[in-house]
Amino acid sequence: MLNMNKTISILVVDDHPIVRDGIKTMLEMGKFESYSFQVKEAGNILDALKLVDQQSFHLIITDSQLGKHSGADLIKSILRLAPEQSVLGFSESDDMNVVEQMLKAGAKGFIRKSVDTSELIKAITAIIDGRLYYALDIANSLIERRILGKTFAEFHSNNPAVARLSKREIEILKFISDQLTNEEIAKKLFLSKRTIDNHRQNILNKLGMNNTAGLVRFAVENGLLH
Repeated sequence: MLNMNKTISILVVDDHPIVRDGIKTMLEMGKFESYSFQVKEAGNILDALKLVDQQSFHLIITDSQLGKHSGADLIKSILRLAPEQSVLGFSESDDMNVVEQMLKAGAKGFIRKSVDTSELIKAITAIIDGRLYYALDIANSLIERRILGKTFAEFHSNNPAVARLSKREIEILKFISDQLTNEEIAKKLFLSKRTIDNHRQNILNKLGMNNTAGLVRFAVENGLLH
């Protein structure tokens, strides 16, 4: 979970300087209460990989097409260098095949280039906080194409309530169903107990439940068990 007054490091990869400069300005010059941004840029795959090899980033934002190479190609290369790196895809294209390719490559979310500052911040903070993020129109298209279900390999249910949970929340729900305490889950996931406390409360809120027994029953009924 994001800490107050945190500096978030971002790498923006796009072959159009005006796009990179726009995002950099939007983030670094914006006035946000809880955090600030430090943004680096790359105009091609080689420059991006050099930066990834030199330092870690909280998030990499990449275009779906980088000259002769695709954003999916970059994501695969990034994850070979840094398997834990989070990547957000963005594009002007309406081609859902492009979105699917980037998600399969390992992107944690996808937004449009036309996104406003508010949604960009939502996407960034959601992914850094361990969740996935899709622009609403993209999420709807993914559901229609049944891609979202393939991306979330954990989903073994047609219950729409399951779709409200993030990948991290499903992982935690499985541990809850194993009767692990929040402290035990935190140790397994290398997270703070407070983060797990917040995730557990979010799960309860999303599923409209009040206690652990309800969560366990929900996990059993929807096949969300280890």
